[in-house]
Amino acid sequence: RVALSVSPAQLALAAPGSRRINVRNDSAERVVVDVARRAVGRQRASKTWLQIVPVRLFLRSGGSAILTLRVRPPRRAEPGDHHVLVLLTTRPLHGSRVTLRVRVGVRVRVRVPGRIVRHLALGGLRVHRARGSRLMFVSVANHGNVTVQLRGRVTASLFRRRLRVARLNPAGRRALAPGARTLLALRYAGRVRGPVTAVVQVRLGPGVRIVERRYRIRL
Repeated sequence: RVALSVSPAQLALAAPGSRRINVRNDSAERVVVDVARRAVGRQRASKTWLQIVPVRLFLRSGGSAILTLRVRPPRRAEPGDHHVLVLLTTRPLHGSRVTLRVRVGVRVRVRVPGRIVRHLALGGLRVHRARGSRLMFVSVANHGNVTVQLRGRVTASLFRRRLRVARLNPAGRRALAPGARTLLALRYAGRVRGPVTAVVQVRLGPGVRIVERRYRIRL
């Protein structure tokens, strides 16, 4: 059995600054853990801002160690959120019986100080009919420079002649990084058919405007 546990599994880091990650070998064999980094999204250079010490761990069975993450972006770094994935990959020591490798990823959100822009755009809506229910898919794009939390901030309703006939619970990503896109899935299993108006709203945060779009669709 090969098992590697990491805590925390994701973290936020204000630049310049540092955080620690605890790594534990839960397998029955000694392992080497190689540490690498990979930029996520459009800011590929952001991975060079992150320094990880050490870059290799030697862990006995049940052993643990600490990784230190330090971030120091350049002066001209773009303000906002930048995402870096820290990858931890196990490999056996010489003479070990371990033949499997385990890779664990820790998502790191680096916040560079400066002007913050929250800009979310709702795209088109398409309807898919299946087995008596209706699935509506709404595209969402983050054109700002900070991560937008979607869970609990998206509402959707169906109206006919200004009367609300349904309130829908969107399903999709919990958060949307800068430059990323996703689809919100809205399921309606009611009996209303024909033309209706779908209203989708996203609350970007306290004191921040609400993004809203209306769609004229046919169920």
